[in-house]
Amino acid sequence: MYATITEVADIAGVSVDDATIKKAQAIIETASGKPEELVSDTTDFLWLKKATAYQCAYMEDDPTSVFEQPNMESVTQGESKMVFGDKDVWLSPLAQKAIANLSWRKSRRIQLQPFGYRRELHRQSRESRRIAERLWSW
Repeated sequence: MYATITEVADIAGVSVDDATIKKAQAIIETASGKPEELVSDTTDFLWLKKATAYQCAYMEDDPTSVFEQPNMESVTQGESKMVFGDKDVWLSPLAQKAIANLSWRKSRRIQLQPFGYRRELHRQSRESRRIAERLWSW
């Protein structure tokens, strides 16, 4: 498991049982896109521990409420109006922030150099010379 009962109490300040931690971890694994078995980086593991603790605190009052559909107060067909009740979404906002810090969730930049036409011509001529020397050297 990402977090123990004492770690959840230290990080989030709530007391939970193992069943709630397992439910929270399943939600975090789903949201992060990787199961625990595939996480090898220690920094990622720390972020997932915090995310699990935050999710446990989010689920403290009713651990099964995140698995239910949000309640709808009213649906109107004319001009398409839907009003949801007061039930929160399934993932804790702090857990979302922690998941965003994972190494596989960060954006990556690809550095591209501008195409150098002269440099490419010079490279091709060198390569052509090498091939010609190899073929016609005997």
